[in-house]
Amino acid sequence: MPVVEITGPALPQDAKDRLAKKITEVIAEEEKRAFKVDTTGITVVLFRDTAIPNIYLGTKPLAKVLETLPKP
Repeated sequence: MPVVEITGPALPQDAKDRLAKKITEVIAEEEKRAFKVDTTGITVVLFRDTAIPNIYLGTKPLAKVLETLPKP
């Protein structure tokens, strides 16, 4: 049984439910490909909510880094 831990800012419960469902689907699909067995996907998804006042990449706040990225 795979265990996935997601650490980040607090998310609403419906967002956690959608993430857990999608992660379980992806892992189940990969297990089918790897083991050639169709099994029921059971995955433990842990959410660790942390207060993140700001995210820094290097010495710059994330918002400033995003401003410098090329526009599509």
